[in-house]
Amino acid sequence: MSMRDRLTRAKLGQILLVLVVLIAAFWFKTYQNDEAKAKLDTTNSGFCDVGIEKCSSQQGSLSVTAQLTADKLQPESPFQLALTLSDPDASVTRSRLEGHSMYMGTLPAMIKQQAPGVWQGQALVGACTERSMIWAWVLDIEHEGETQQFKFLFEVKR
Repeated sequence: MSMRDRLTRAKLGQILLVLVVLIAAFWFKTYQNDEAKAKLDTTNSGFCDVGIEKCSSQQGSLSVTAQLTADKLQPESPFQLALTLSDPDASVTRSRLEGHSMYMGTLPAMIKQQAPGVWQGQALVGACTERSMIWAWVLDIEHEGETQQFKFLFEVKR
């Protein structure tokens, strides 16, 4: 072995120092999640949380009101979906859940028409590594020959 290939005390010290810094950064990022930062503040966030209250959105002459209900809205537990359309002739052509604060793929949100303008169903979301995750309920609605997309946001905590 040449002198270049030997592990000296200085090199070992540098390796250990880098290892300690990496472990500390990993621990800080993983376990020091600030609860206040993760908490959703609906008054300043600019959106209505359909997991807490009924939320409405309007595009043109179509108004849509949505709400999610559950004993406790949490990952991998089913919750109820409720949707009211201002025009009873409008119809939902696609309903899905998408990760908003983190990409989690697309999940089906199965809903069926219960009465003219009234749609209901059930869905669930997957678990996330974060303590809090913002999801979007995305709806494609056929109205007067055109498809309009509506998005309603909600927070799920683990």
